[in-house]
Amino acid sequence: MNKPIPSPNKRTEVFSGKKFNNGRTLASKARVWMELNEDAFFAIYGYVKGLQAEERRGRLRDRVAVWCVEHQIELGCDGYTFSNTYWAGIARYLVLYDESLRGNPIEFHKSDIDFHGLWPVSYLPELGDSNEAV
Repeated sequence: MNKPIPSPNKRTEVFSGKKFNNGRTLASKARVWMELNEDAFFAIYGYVKGLQAEERRGRLRDRVAVWCVEHQIELGCDGYTFSNTYWAGIARYLVLYDESLRGNPIEFHKSDIDFHGLWPVSYLPELGDSNEAV
């Protein structure tokens, strides 16, 4: 597997092996979802871009969760569920794909994924090209 792409959200906590290992698990889950759901990723991107254009702020995760359920996009592991485990990674992929989303409407919260970084995704090869490994 390739080197991880640094998270666009810089960690502020002290590095630990436990957080790194958990981050690697989160990154692996996010990557599997990304590889299996290219159309869903770009659909979510379009929705988030629309929210940005409307200057809708706050509770983005909840808005995306409802939108995913309404559009039968599974962002989790139990039929039409929305998992924060996956959202942490996907939100970071969205910002890596389109930096303009950072801060409006995507505001990051702490996640162990930031200790590891993200795995490259086949349909977004440019994400891995311009970044150094963590």
